[in-house]
This record gives sequence, C-alpha cells and structure tokens, in this order.
Amino acid sequence: AKELPASAVEIANVAEVAGQLGIKAEDILTFSRTMIDMGESTNLSAEEAATAIAKIANILGLTSDEYGRFGASVVDLGNNFATTERDIVEMTNRLAAGGKLAGLTAPDILGLATAMSSVGIEAEAGGTAMTQTLTAIGNAVSLTGKGAADDLNLIAKTAGMTSEEFQQAWKEKPVVALQSFIRGLKDAQEKGVNMNAILAQLGMTGIRQSNMLKSLALASDKMGDAVERSNKAWKENTALT
Repeated sequence: AKELPASAVEIANVAEVAGQLGIKAEDILTFSRTMIDMGESTNLSAEEAATAIAKIANILGLTSDEYGRFGASVVDLGNNFATTERDIVEMTNRLAAGGKLAGLTAPDILGLATAMSSVGIEAEAGGTAMTQTLTAIGNAVSLTGKGAADDLNLIAKTAGMTSEEFQQAWKEKPVVALQSFIRGLKDAQEKGVNMNAILAQLGMTGIRQSNMLKSLALASDKMGDAVERSNKAWKENTALT
C-alpha cells in the first residue's frame, strides 16, 4: 500500500479474489501487484482484472512470472488496436480452453482475441465460433478417413499449402497455420471463389462461425500484426510497468 496507488483494503480485496479463484498462496502477492497495475492503466478495475485473469491463468497454466507478461501484452495490444483491454481479456477468457487444446500459446491467444474484438466480434459468439473452428481444423489434421482427408485438402489448399505442409505447420505453430487459412479465405474471395462455398464444404456453416471467419478474413493482416505484437510485448515485459 505504501508503494502502489491503491489502499491496503483495495489490495486485500484483490488478494481475496486471487485466493478464491485458486491462485497459489505464494503467488498471490505477485498476482495482486499485477492486477493493481492493470486497474490503474486499463479500463478494467483491479478486481475485474483479477477475476478474469485468474480464470485464464488456471486454464492456461500461467506461472507467477507470467502474470506481468500477460498484463504487458494486454496493455500493449489495447494501446495499439481498435479495442479495449476489457474486450481483449473477455475474448481471451472465451478462447483460452479451445486455444490451449489447439496448441496456441498465451500470447498467441491474446493476439487472436485482439484481432477478433477489434473487428467487432462479440466475445460470447466469437469464443464459441473460434473454438469450433480450431476443433474442426484439429480434427481434419489428426483424424483418418476420407472425410477428414477431404477437409484437410481443402483447408491446406485454401492456406496455399499441401496437406502435409499444413499438418506440419499446425503441429509446429498452429496460430500461423490458422492465419494462413484465414488469409486464404480472403485471397479466394478476391479471386472470385465464393467464401461461403469453401466454408459450407468444411461444415463451417453456423451463422456465428461463418460471420466470424468472414470478418477475420477481411482483416487478416490485423490478426498477424496482433499476434506478432502480443508475442513481442510478452517477451519485452515492459508495457504494463
């Protein structure tokens, strides 16, 4: 309380939330400090940040030295894209489980959440739609059988790769493979191919899912920029402080 612009009571409230949501006892101090900083420098209150980020930390398995990095990425992305820190954190909360299962890192998920919220995709609809998309691509890559092989061929072709290249890319850096597919949808549309026809063939026909993919495809460069910026801010770990 003598060092931070928050009262002892406010700090205790944040620490209480952290404890209730399963942050380890020895990590509560580090976590609380980061959340107070988030409360001072973003449009989230410290308690709101603590509630949302503790849940994300549990899903992604963040360590105590990664809380500050998470905050740094959120602040840097909020400062540089047409979205707010609150929207980024809310979307990240929705994407965390699906993103982790697909092999995306925490900064990758933050970048993806930023790109999605900056093109006006709502967290609830977008989180479900992107999780469905990641699952569909993951199934096409890992399952055997003609249906999966046909889907993989079409996904890879859209991404400008062979099936083998896309499989390799998905295993090594899934966020880059996802970006290639989404950019490919935009390129196909520009060449006169119907984006809806590609999505229909892949069974990505839910209104939320197709709307999300179309919105992201039209701003596919933004996704690459956001993921790159998020990883850079995570590594540098200075934006929040």
